[in-house]
Amino acid sequence: MSGGRRLLVAAAVGAIALLVGAAGGLLAPTAGPASPSPGASPSTSPETSPNPPTLGVELTRVRGLGVRGPAPAGRVRAAAREVRDLMAELYTEAFVDPAAWQGGRFPGLERFFAGPVRGRVRHDLSRLSLGPGAGVLDEVLPTRARVEVTFLLDGAGRPLSAVARMGFEGRGLAPGLDVRIAHHGRYRLARTERGWRIVAYDVDGRIPSPGEMRRLRARSWPGLEGRDPLFVLVIGSDARPGQAVAGTRADSIHLVAVEPRSGRASILGIPRDSWVTIPGHGAGRINGALVAGGPELLVRTVELLTGIPVDAYVLTGFQGFERMVDAVGGIEVAVPYAMSDPYSRAYFRPGRQRLSGREALRFSRNRHDAPGGDFGRSLNQGRLMVAALAELRRDAREDPVALFRWVLAGVRNLRTDLSMREILELVAAAPSIDPSRVRNRVVSGTGATVDGASVIRLGERARSAFRDLRDGILDGR
Repeated sequence: MSGGRRLLVAAAVGAIALLVGAAGGLLAPTAGPASPSPGASPSTSPETSPNPPTLGVELTRVRGLGVRGPAPAGRVRAAAREVRDLMAELYTEAFVDPAAWQGGRFPGLERFFAGPVRGRVRHDLSRLSLGPGAGVLDEVLPTRARVEVTFLLDGAGRPLSAVARMGFEGRGLAPGLDVRIAHHGRYRLARTERGWRIVAYDVDGRIPSPGEMRRLRARSWPGLEGRDPLFVLVIGSDARPGQAVAGTRADSIHLVAVEPRSGRASILGIPRDSWVTIPGHGAGRINGALVAGGPELLVRTVELLTGIPVDAYVLTGFQGFERMVDAVGGIEVAVPYAMSDPYSRAYFRPGRQRLSGREALRFSRNRHDAPGGDFGRSLNQGRLMVAALAELRRDAREDPVALFRWVLAGVRNLRTDLSMREILELVAAAPSIDPSRVRNRVVSGTGATVDGASVIRLGERARSAFRDLRDGILDGR
């Protein structure tokens, strides 16, 4: 990936939205103040302590997920304390310290967030803090404050990203008013020059406002920043177990485009037998570029064919594909028609069904009873990519740690020129794309024979599709 494009991908880290859990809360008159929990520092009234101490937050669980498997908690405990301290400061200003409220403006709150997401923080301020409740309450007594932290570790075992699951409960007090406050959430964090900062959030809680208790939720999930489309070449190798993924011909070739301004994506399949010019090797079937010069030569071949600059590639073989699908718990696919192919062993009824890694591979390899043969098979491979996007979207909204599982599934089973951080940023941005808006097409051509070999000659319709994709969006048919 070029330097400018890497900056585009890196900018995405602050534009990714994350998830937060549920919280309860109800109006509850009581006779007197409650004792704080062991994990929380008691807060006093503004008259006695205008600057109460930082909220005490209990660190209940620490995990590290690495390329080689789970890491000992001790390896990431120091980083977990840093994240805990950041969350303690955030919740102190947002809920516990009346001196920081300033009538509901909370001017210091943005500093806990990475720069690109701060604009969204201003929009969601009333959901990330007491908001209008600051004008109702005199003080908040914390009764519970706990956080769980899960880290994604890079190849060297260093924390790359974190998900903090924070739970806060307290009692809001004012003359004639004693209410329970609850604010639980999950946040994704990245380490910056200023230490750990929040890059995504999804919050849900109950807090008081003038005259009522309000349940508020905020979720920010923007996609990649920037104006230029991002192009990734997705390559499936014909490599069997024990073979090098770059040592055989390409079995599937798809150019995936993401258009940041609209949050749309397009998938364009290129038939593996397309007769093209391979730089330095003359004319040949496009799938031969992989064995002739690895994924780098296949990228150059696709660039020459389409006129589109490829920013990155991802490559896997049959075994890696199966393992990836199994690592994320399978993929729910809408099988478009009944399949009964003894060659690929694809036996499926039409309709939605969850496929294991082996089943997904069979579905993607079936060409004997797919309409159009290789063209239909390539279209089904695109359908599988759209289904994976929908699966990732569902997983991430249920639990942000799922993002880490998808990243690790890719790192362990893909060959790519993307760094682990770039993979994380792309995976985290993917849920901002609506699967129903993804265009999935295969370029057309006509069958021919060259030196006794069956090939596909791409004509004007294929060239028109390449021109159409250059802005990142497939519009025409």
